[in-house]
Amino acid sequence: MMPYRSPGHRRSSQARQTFGTPQVGRGPVSRLVADLVGVGPGDRVLYVGCGPGGAVREAALSGAAVTGVDPAPLMLRLGRSLSGKRSGPGMVFLQGTAEALPVPDQAVTVAWAISSAHHWADIPAGRRELYRVLEPGGRLIIAERLTRPGARGLAAHGFTETQAAEMAAAAQSVGFAVVQPDTRRAGRRMLATVSARRPASKPG
Repeated sequence: MMPYRSPGHRRSSQARQTFGTPQVGRGPVSRLVADLVGVGPGDRVLYVGCGPGGAVREAALSGAAVTGVDPAPLMLRLGRSLSGKRSGPGMVFLQGTAEALPVPDQAVTVAWAISSAHHWADIPAGRRELYRVLEPGGRLIIAERLTRPGARGLAAHGFTETQAAEMAAAAQSVGFAVVQPDTRRAGRRMLATVSARRPASKPG
């Protein structure tokens, strides 16, 4: 399994997982992700790498209770400030990383990561954590900017189609079912997405 860190990718010690750099123009991405997993009332959503929380607020507008997780205190403060003006059944912001999510086992019905997975320090650990926190039947989507093979610098921040397919295969290896890599357009942006589901519990 090849690592997803981009060539020339540089991260400071504090910002190495600041997935939610200001999400200007990401409204279409948040809406697409929410639509792909069918978020609605009664869902409990986990947003890994929430940054200032654009997709937190998008899920809350659908009637879901949402927890945003990010390692950067600045992003969490910004998310809380921006979300305080919006209504919803519950929006919570917690400090944490993909590799150690501050969420109990099987606590959420939906989990997603938007433009964050390529930053994770330990991608296999992040996948295992996502499986752990999803309840049986829970839905997962990982969305990244679609990048070209061989891209460098900022242009390489995302997934190629090959990397998305590898992420899908690796998700199956930790127990996810119905795993589907795809490419989608959200506004002007092309995305590489990986959709998956934790299998429902077996009867009896």
